[in-house]
Amino acid sequence: MAISRLATSNPASNTDILLYTGLRTILTSVIATNKSASPATIRVFVVPLDQDATPANHAFISYDVTINAKDSLETFRFPVLLGDKVYVRASSADISFSLSGVDDTNIAGIELAPLQQSIATAQSTANSAATVANSALVLALIGI
Repeated sequence: MAISRLATSNPASNTDILLYTGLRTILTSVIATNKSASPATIRVFVVPLDQDATPANHAFISYDVTINAKDSLETFRFPVLLGDKVYVRASSADISFSLSGVDDTNIAGIELAPLQQSIATAQSTANSAATVANSALVLALIGI
């Protein structure tokens, strides 16, 4: 379950910038840092694969959130699916963005491995018990 930095950007002010396009399902967050001595606002939004670029179709993660001077903000975690596009926008050119993520397949693999082992052990135990029961029945019938 490794965390990876997937994208960074220092965009021009008041410009929507494509930060990342989903290559697979991944759980992400964006860190925005204000490097200036004045407050600035940011937007972070996702345009799902099956939607056009119309703002009404955006899934806004942050909308005109203020970041104080010399401060940072991290969004909550949000999923990015295959083909989704993550955009960022800032009111100042002194904002830098970093998108990090945790790969969904790694999480599932870690959680499922012990369960799969337990299921295999239970199946093996059940098969052994069935074999013993069948042998006992055969011996009982032979004794009749």
